[in-house]
Parts: sequence; structure tokens; C-alpha cells
Amino acid sequence: MIRKLTPIILAAILTACASPGTQQAPADTTTSGGGSMSSGSTQPGTCDAQAVQNLVGQQYTESLDSDIQSGAGANQIRVLKPGQVMTMEYNPARVNVIIEDNGAISAIRCG
Repeated sequence: MIRKLTPIILAAILTACASPGTQQAPADTTTSGGGSMSSGSTQPGTCDAQAVQNLVGQQYTESLDSDIQSGAGANQIRVLKPGQVMTMEYNPARVNVIIEDNGAISAIRCG
């Protein structure tokens, strides 16, 4: 009976050991990005969404793209429209502009 349970127990132990390491890496990336954003001084290519929060509520136009990207210090910009499918990977050098149904900017976030 114990021989039958040994592989299951080993698999459970290995799974438990692997999970915290997998969860820690994104938390460290988010924390370091969050730390640089709150300090006000960012490294080149690191997004700082706080710098462009004054644009939230305005009507989105493509001409705002360069202002948002340069204002946030981001390398990339991604505009997310209602119902649009998006990937969930975190990119600390990208600024995301979330648009409402009426075309207004509802949020500007890094990632």
C-alpha cells in the first residue's frame, strides 16, 4: 500500500515546492516596477503611469499615443478597447490605455 502512495506523495511534495518559486518571480517583478513608479524617478524604458493620469477621462485619439507613451516613459503602448481580447503577460516597459464604450480613457496602467 505504501509503495502505491509513494509516487503520489512525491508528486505532491514537488508540486508544493515548485508553486512558491513560480509565484515569487512575478511578485518580485511587480514590486520592483511598483517601487520605481512610486519614487517618481524611473529607469529608461520603465513605465510610470502616474505621470499621465491627468489624461484619464479625456476622449481617446491616436494623436495622444505619443504623448502617453513618452509621458509614461514606456517603450510600448497598448490600447485596449471594450470587448477586445488581450494577453495577460506583464511587461514593465509597456503602458496600457483602457478605453470605455464612449471613447473616453477610463484608465492608464503599466504592464
